[in-house]
Amino acid sequence: MKKSEIEVSFKQRLDLLIVHHLLAWLCRLIFKVYGRWKVIGLENVPRTGSLIFAANHASYIDPVLGWAAIYGTRKMWGIARSELWDNKILAYLLEAIQVFPVRRQTADRAMLRKAFTVLEHGYTIGIFPEGTRTYDGLLNPGQPGIGLMVQKIKCPVVPAALIGTFEMLPRNQKRSKRVSLRVIFGKPILFDEKSSREEITTRVMADIASLMTQNGCPMEPPGPERAEKLLAREKQEAADSPHPLPPLPKTGEGEL
Repeated sequence: MKKSEIEVSFKQRLDLLIVHHLLAWLCRLIFKVYGRWKVIGLENVPRTGSLIFAANHASYIDPVLGWAAIYGTRKMWGIARSELWDNKILAYLLEAIQVFPVRRQTADRAMLRKAFTVLEHGYTIGIFPEGTRTYDGLLNPGQPGIGLMVQKIKCPVVPAALIGTFEMLPRNQKRSKRVSLRVIFGKPILFDEKSSREEITTRVMADIASLMTQNGCPMEPPGPERAEKLLAREKQEAADSPHPLPPLPKTGEGEL
């Protein structure tokens, strides 16, 4: 099946359902034993209705950590870069944990339709507003995709702080380091119809920064100077690469 043909299914096949639960229990066991994890603030998560979880992104560990933390509380879909579906085994596992692909560096309308479908049916989606992992542990600016989702579906956003993953497995590092992990869920944010995409994105990133600071990881919300620094870094990496990436879309809607 082509990546673009992967559809949202609200009733999993039996084999996928079994793998789903086995992976959840295995991941939770690993995070408990190896990561000595703590999950804080589950009482802030509404038990029904459409909902977007928005978290900081520092490591490959983040998507599985967030999914394992919310397992048993809400049924959550995820979004991951489409290149991961090139591996058939990984593609099967991603389907089992209800993840669908996004084509980065583009305004992926197929992905947005799937995300809207999930939310319109009263389920939840977990996203990283920054769109990519941080290079240095600091928050990157959020992309407009989360604002588009909130405007379209008019659902609350639960900010989440993932602490310890940058120290455990940062970008460009292959071996993990044993550190304590924490997942903190904040209070839902409700936006009115007049909120712009920029206002929504800025508020979400500010709340994530606040959660991190309140839980022992001092963090400032990303400002304009951070965006300029990242843009300069991306240009330098593109210039140094033998196969440069195409420029980012101006709308930013493809980076969710």
